[in-house]
Amino acid sequence: MFSIAMKSLRSKWRDYLVLFVGLMVSAAIFYMFSAIALNKEFLLANSTTGIIVLVFTIGEFLLGLITFVYLNFANGFLLRLRQAEYGLMSMLGAKRKQIGMMLMQETLALGIISTVIGIVAGIGLTSFSGQFLMDLLGLQLAHWTGFSFHAILVTLAFFVALFFLNGLYNSARLSRQDTLTLLTADKQVKQPKRRKILDPLFGLIGLALLIGGYAMMPNVLSLGITGFILILIINVLGTFFFVSRSLKMLTYALRGSRFNSRGLRSFLNGQLMFRLPDYQRLLTVLSVIFGLALGAMSVGQGFYRALPEQAQSSQPYTAAYTTNADVKDLKNIKWQATYHYVKGADKVVYFDGDEINAHHIPTMIYDNVPNSTPKVKWMSGDAMIQNPDTTTDTLIGLANQINGVQFDSKAVVLANAAELAEKGTVKSAELVKVADLHENETVLVKNAEREAKALGSTVQKLSGSYGFYALAKSYFGGFEFMGIFLGIGFLAMLASTLMFKVLSGVADDKRRYRILTMIGTSERQVTMTVAKDLGTLFFIPLIIGLLDVVFGLNMFKAILSDPYVGFVPSLIGILALYLAYYFLTVVIYRRLIKA
Repeated sequence: MFSIAMKSLRSKWRDYLVLFVGLMVSAAIFYMFSAIALNKEFLLANSTTGIIVLVFTIGEFLLGLITFVYLNFANGFLLRLRQAEYGLMSMLGAKRKQIGMMLMQETLALGIISTVIGIVAGIGLTSFSGQFLMDLLGLQLAHWTGFSFHAILVTLAFFVALFFLNGLYNSARLSRQDTLTLLTADKQVKQPKRRKILDPLFGLIGLALLIGGYAMMPNVLSLGITGFILILIINVLGTFFFVSRSLKMLTYALRGSRFNSRGLRSFLNGQLMFRLPDYQRLLTVLSVIFGLALGAMSVGQGFYRALPEQAQSSQPYTAAYTTNADVKDLKNIKWQATYHYVKGADKVVYFDGDEINAHHIPTMIYDNVPNSTPKVKWMSGDAMIQNPDTTTDTLIGLANQINGVQFDSKAVVLANAAELAEKGTVKSAELVKVADLHENETVLVKNAEREAKALGSTVQKLSGSYGFYALAKSYFGGFEFMGIFLGIGFLAMLASTLMFKVLSGVADDKRRYRILTMIGTSERQVTMTVAKDLGTLFFIPLIIGLLDVVFGLNMFKAILSDPYVGFVPSLIGILALYLAYYFLTVVIYRRLIKA
């Protein structure tokens, strides 16, 4: 049976190609995430990127979950496509156990080949994506490598287990069908049933659930984790009822309309009417996956693109320099002052109160109101001497920078320069605030690297908005990196699943399109009808997923001042890839219709 399984794979390679590409992309990205999360030398040498382990572990889990769903759908289509072939084998004397074993061997062979090629592609992807991640994090990462033996084992084990479980499931499904059902599987036409009361009722329920879910999304913070889970359930149920009932009622409503009588619209409406019962579960899942793909990219880019604005609004100054920095090269300086200090023992740093009286120092005051913008308050030296508890976060942050740490430093304000001199060697620190972080990034990077080297520290431990920006990049750059590749992985599997489902039904559709040709429809009209027919199927998850993201991004308002900042560039990238799959499906489908 093994040789028959291999011959079957070779003879049906066109049918398996779409599934194969989707699995290869999934395996490559899964390997890349594993290689990053399991690289101990990389993580030890780059301690500030420790959160990447959690980020990419979450990414692996999400990718694995979507891959399981994708594989279940795709193998289900393959099984349906070849049911007649399995029925013929059964009629010729092959036992169900033998056919099930052959199906298992085909599934495992396809899985192992696609996984191995995906791992090879993943090694290359990991190697070439290193510089991209370094740019996002703003760091030079030591011990970055594309090859990871542990990642290879994890990827192989996961995908082989996934294919084994899927093979068992398909074998069980096959064993429950008799020979006659298998032989006539591609000859059966399911007439859609119309329920005059239940269909409109559930259609309205679907619309109500979708609208209710979208209305709840902006309030997810007050609803908590229970509310978040409830929103997900409501959204999935609403999507299913909308696709299965609301769209069904729309096709029946258009049936006798004037709009439907023009051109070949009645044919297209009929195609959709017959397809909906078979596509309803698939279109529901694909709508959710499209939302996840676009949402993953939008949120990842949103976090990263919002960093400069968040850094500037959360810190009262841009940078502090204890070395000879090129401050004169900075553009649009809004505020600048020099303060003298003495570095003492036990992480204590002393400052001159008289100097602070002459040049008040800014600090940030936060209101206990969600999403409120912090306000700048200017503090005097006398106020901090009289009440040491009011010592500003600005001085404490500067003390942390001087000591080369992120926490635990103490700032003490003394009365005057004389008292300061008694504590030790007096040095100076120059604080500066610029209007635009991006405009000055080149100079700020150079100054920050010089300052960190002089203090024996890192850029991420420097105070001010640029230090905060560099630290945040080391965290949220990983989110954008993961978001981009998760989005690509989700979308590749989404489009491949829909593409595979459409192509697996060509045998039924060929007869209908042949009738169109027989009644005088031109080749150009048939091609345009194919494009519209398939366009409807691709359009449904696109619109529902798009609405999910448009309303769903409101859930991130608590942590992003503008959650839509990464939406447009993500949408452009997603649409480009999605449309490429659509046009490829139309071309292949049209050729199969002609054959």
